[in-house]
Amino acid sequence: MLMQEFLEPGLKTIEQIGGYKSSKSLPPHNLPTKLLIIDLEMSGPNPREHEVLDIGGVLASMEEGFPELTSWGSKVRPLHIGTGNVGALATVSYSSKKWKGSMSLEKAITNISQIGHQSIITGWGISQDLAFLNETYHRLNQEWPFLKIAIDIQNIAKKMLTRSEIDRLNLGHVADRLGIGRLGEHSALADAYTTYDVLTTLWKRATK
Repeated sequence: MLMQEFLEPGLKTIEQIGGYKSSKSLPPHNLPTKLLIIDLEMSGPNPREHEVLDIGGVLASMEEGFPELTSWGSKVRPLHIGTGNVGALATVSYSSKKWKGSMSLEKAITNISQIGHQSIITGWGISQDLAFLNETYHRLNQEWPFLKIAIDIQNIAKKMLTRSEIDRLNLGHVADRLGIGRLGEHSALADAYTTYDVLTTLWKRATK
């Protein structure tokens, strides 16, 4: 199986701030060479009301097996935690003590921008991550540093895995059913690694 054929079910074209649509192919020229498998943890579901609290990414090469190049993650210091959704804060186990060493959003975004410059943003159920990223770059008045395409690995898993293998398209559930060990849950870098491991596992299955 060709890599493009494998990735096609998850391809999205990023059209504008907060918007994207399905895409059937990668750009025909200047093919990208890297994927940034990213995960965000937020204080709630609304990118205009809530904040990014944790960000992590795994940079992988667009070569056979998607070899890892580097990774990075950090908790992000909130500016208005009082607007956070109680359930969302509980999910990420937020506390002022655990976030004591967190960095500013601007510094975190600068770091992830440098690591993933001109890569394809990739993730699991990536629509909300894209919405928060777009809103964040808009608020910080920074240019979008990634390519204008994204890959949702959840859609690739949906096409490849059968009902007998998975009951739902939850990242943790799919990882467990594929026999993938996890570093943790609802930690951005840990979830980014889990997503990366699902990607590489599906690729191995597709290329047997």
